[in-house]
Amino acid sequence: MKSIKLFVASSILVATLFNCETKELKKVPVDIQFHQETLKRLGAHGDNWCITWAKDGSQIVSMCDGNWLNIPNGGYHNHLFRVTGESEDFQREDIPNYPDFSGEEGSWFGYGIVSVDGNIYSAASKTPGTSWSGPFTGVKLLKSPDNGESWYRVDRAGNELFLSAKDSMRNVVNHNEMFSLEEFGMPHKEQLAYPFSFFDFVQNGQNNSKAKDDYLYIYAPEGAYANKLTMARVQKDKLGVRSEWQYFTNYDDNNQPVWVNEIDKRGFVYEYPEKSTKGHYFGWYSWLPSVVWNEGLGLYIMVNGGTYAGHGLTDSDEDYYDGWMHTETGSLGFWYSENPYGPWKQIFYTDYWIVDNELSRTYQPKLSPKWISEDGKEMTLIWSDAMENEAGKSHTVNYLWNQMKISIELE
Repeated sequence: MKSIKLFVASSILVATLFNCETKELKKVPVDIQFHQETLKRLGAHGDNWCITWAKDGSQIVSMCDGNWLNIPNGGYHNHLFRVTGESEDFQREDIPNYPDFSGEEGSWFGYGIVSVDGNIYSAASKTPGTSWSGPFTGVKLLKSPDNGESWYRVDRAGNELFLSAKDSMRNVVNHNEMFSLEEFGMPHKEQLAYPFSFFDFVQNGQNNSKAKDDYLYIYAPEGAYANKLTMARVQKDKLGVRSEWQYFTNYDDNNQPVWVNEIDKRGFVYEYPEKSTKGHYFGWYSWLPSVVWNEGLGLYIMVNGGTYAGHGLTDSDEDYYDGWMHTETGSLGFWYSENPYGPWKQIFYTDYWIVDNELSRTYQPKLSPKWISEDGKEMTLIWSDAMENEAGKSHTVNYLWNQMKISIELE
């Protein structure tokens, strides 16, 4: 009996030492390589492409201002599609019962999307007017319990209201129908912008199955200072209850996040560049991160980018909130962390990301949470591009789904 106990104790000791050694010797990301030979563009026009990995193995994609399947007389400010297959060969399907956000009344744009415990949540942001403009005023939270077959509005108290695709309630904007609306604003100079008026969720593998705890983590650029990243968390079964959200304030001495329930006490998880090395400022429509769990590396990988401000590229309110933000191609960066809440370490960054043409006008980079190699070294980058055509019309040449394989170099 003593020999058995000794063997067990010795095994535990060896395993502990091995794990410690492995942790110490674990390779970390140091650079990103872009594989232009894998560049792929498809579909009709559209942008933003927030993405989640659903329970059935498909990916659900949020598209703004587009008509990805080229439906005659079609087009949406905000719509969802299903992607099935692998990055080299996949199919696209409509999700027809999603609320129809089209036309002037439907000036909504979709960003945050997540699949968790078989439910799909979609956060639609409202513009202040009847067409593209900013900053967003708030969010309508939508939920599907049946893989996109039916949809419900979730109010700030967690109450659900069924919405058909053409339901008149889908476009109603008031404090009863919205998950948030013109709350806790902060001025850039004088004009207010609102926190968490567009956001995205950390993607923890298929249907949130790789989550390290029972919380969903939500990232958003601070509206009035978009280069400053804010974060919230909420128990996954209480996502629709606004009062249950907690907000990051700072990291303590052990690099653990400190949380509060008061949104007006929010702090910043990370600060991206405010302007380029040329002195050109980024605008409000910048720095919405895409954060995914990379099982092969045992790390969270974040991609993000800044979109340059309007006409003068200054930090004035006029330029910062300008409706036209693609004077130059956007920036691009990658970061990693062992935890969904950071802290984050930079892998790669460039002020101006050129893909395959000097006229690129890239923005809103994303990472597929599914299309990741087994060893974690290869991922699929997805992005938007406002590149002009020969006649000088923007959002034409590459204004569709853009993707490319990337490699993560380790040391």
